[in-house]
Formats: sequence, C-alpha cells, structure tokens
Amino acid sequence: MRRLCLALLVGASSAAFAAEKETAFVAELPFRDCEGLICIDVALDGNRPRSLMLDTGNANSTLLSEVARELNWTLQPVQRGTDAVSGIYSGGEHRVALGALQAQGSFFVFDRALLGEHRPPVDGSIAVDFFKDRVLEIDYPRHRLRISAALTGPVPERGEGVASLRRTTFGERGPPTLVASGFTLDGKPLRTRIDTVFTGTLLVYGTAAESFGLVAKDAKSEFFPYTDSGVELRALPMPRLAFGGRALSPKRLYVPDANATLRQPDGLFDATAGNALFARSVVTFDFHAMSVQVKPAN
Repeated sequence: MRRLCLALLVGASSAAFAAEKETAFVAELPFRDCEGLICIDVALDGNRPRSLMLDTGNANSTLLSEVARELNWTLQPVQRGTDAVSGIYSGGEHRVALGALQAQGSFFVFDRALLGEHRPPVDGSIAVDFFKDRVLEIDYPRHRLRISAALTGPVPERGEGVASLRRTTFGERGPPTLVASGFTLDGKPLRTRIDTVFTGTLLVYGTAAESFGLVAKDAKSEFFPYTDSGVELRALPMPRLAFGGRALSPKRLYVPDANATLRQPDGLFDATAGNALFARSVVTFDFHAMSVQVKPAN
C-alpha cells in the first residue's frame, strides 16, 4: 500500500511538473477568415489597428506604402546593386501590438500596384521573423491565435508528433521560407512548406506530383487569387495524407495547371500546405526549437 501511495504521489508530481513546462502564452487574440486568409487587427506605433494577414510563408512583414505614409514612416528605397527597386522600400522597425503582446517588428513597404490585380483585402502582413524565438499557435476551428514570450532556454527534445522546421529558399533564387518534415502522402515523406497565404489544402509541385503519380488530365481547375498573383490549379482527390502519423482528411489536393505560370521550388521541397488543410486542426509553430505540430482541435 505504501508503495502504491508513493507511486501515486510521484505520478501526481510528474503531472504537475509537466503542466509547469507547458508553454506560457502572453497573448491570445481572434482572427477573421478574409477570403480564406487569416486576418488580424494590428496596431502599429500606437495608432488605430490595421487589418494585416498572417504570412507563415514569408520571412518579412509588409505594409502598403499609402498606409506607411499615413503613419509618417520614413521610407528608404530598396537597392539592388547600385539601383533602387521601384515601388519597394525599407520601412524600418516599428512597435507592433498583437492583443496583449507589444514587440518590435521590421517591415518592407510596397506600392499597391506591385501586388497586381488580385490584392489581398488587407493593409499588409505579419510574417515569420516577427515571431523569432516565440511559439505561435493557430487554432483554426476557434479562430484564435496564441503567442508566447520570446524563449531563451535550452531547446527540448522533440516529443511525439512534433516535426522539424527548416529555413530554406523558394527555389534556387527565391525568398526565404519554412519547410516542415512530418507530412506523408500515401506513406511517403512529403517535404512541405506551410503557407497561410495559400488558401487551398495542399499544392504538390510538378516533379513531386509526377513521382506520386498525381495525374491532372481532365481534372477541374480552381482559381487562387493570392498565389503567384492569381493562378489556376487542378483539383484531384486526396490520397492518404498524414502528419506525424495522424491522418488528415481533406477531400482534395491541387497540382499545377499545365498552362499556368507557377513558381517552382526547384526540388528544395515538394508541396505547400494552406489554410484549408487545417480547418479542423491546431497548428503550433515553435520558432525557438524550430519545430511544428499539427493536432486535432479538442
């Protein structure tokens, strides 16, 4: 009996210790579904909130130049070699308020015309670099974001169902982005970028689509306005897709239309996962440990 009581006490203590080790979030805020995008209210430099989109597929946060000028930001033309790049500026570092979180963030600023015909219904974006060393949790069914303080301690070992994130480029000459392990398609590893500006489920790129036997002949096309300034993709029935061994069950995935001009990752990753894939999930990015977890919402 004494051993049983001691075991129960040890178990209770272990449970309490595990609870203490859970992530402490310093901000929780709602988001809106803006035509499939994640839109949040963000106050910049203490001004009234602006609607920005969450962009996990990009390293740099952005703002429209007309809004930056309204906020009296000092804009420096971006240089390529000795020449200024037309319509793109460095906006500098500014105070950002996301719910209860106050932090500094750097912004690139764009003229509206550069965003093309299909501009997202927002004033800009909050991207990955803003969350450096923080945990970001996206609760899709409840439309909630949770954000931790910046973490400084040792990186823990990855638990079950947690996969790695690595920083790579979108193609040989593309901008930096994040690619996750942990996804499988028909039991085979699928190197997958998670991009909250892709509003579909899963886009498998040309070479990878061929290797997985995904044939788009006679498949219906769908238009995605915020991917590559608007692109037609072919919809196919979804094979067995899983993350960390746990099945995800969307009805369809997408492959490039043969006539579409779509940026390709040059073999550096296989697919892009978008918001529609996670409609019933909670996605947790740990930008300190560089890991990601996808689990069903409770």
